[in-house]
Amino acid sequence: MTARTGSAAEAEDIVQEMYERLATLPDGGEGVENVPAFLNRMAMNLAFDRQRSGSRAAARDGEWLSANALVDGPEPIAEAPTAEDVVGGRQELRQLRDAIDALPPQGKRVFEMHKLQGRPHAEIATSLGISRSAVEKHMAAAMKNLLKRLGRRLE
Repeated sequence: MTARTGSAAEAEDIVQEMYERLATLPDGGEGVENVPAFLNRMAMNLAFDRQRSGSRAAARDGEWLSANALVDGPEPIAEAPTAEDVVGGRQELRQLRDAIDALPPQGKRVFEMHKLQGRPHAEIATSLGISRSAVEKHMAAAMKNLLKRLGRRLE
């Protein structure tokens, strides 16, 4: 089995599994006519099953890595955030939301339309019935206020 599998440990596992299966045969294997052929076939089937299972696992792991990890060099780098990163991100988001909510109503409206909805200054001015210069002033005041409250984290 070592020659067949290429691994002494794998061969030992197969032999152990053979013993387990032989122990569960209904009549203790008394009905087997050609014992060496039976044992050889059992060993080959177990080796083939393990090889096929290993191939499936490698393919499954490869697909998962290609979908969920960045490979840089010999080792994959997981892109999934750690629990600490998730908690920290949620806290920062909550602080940003609170800072935006604390803006004056018109400044908040202008900020949300521009930064969150991606609308240009001219469109915001038309929508709110104010000048483009007023939109720019509201944005500047909002950014100054947010930077003061949040510091460098806003960038």
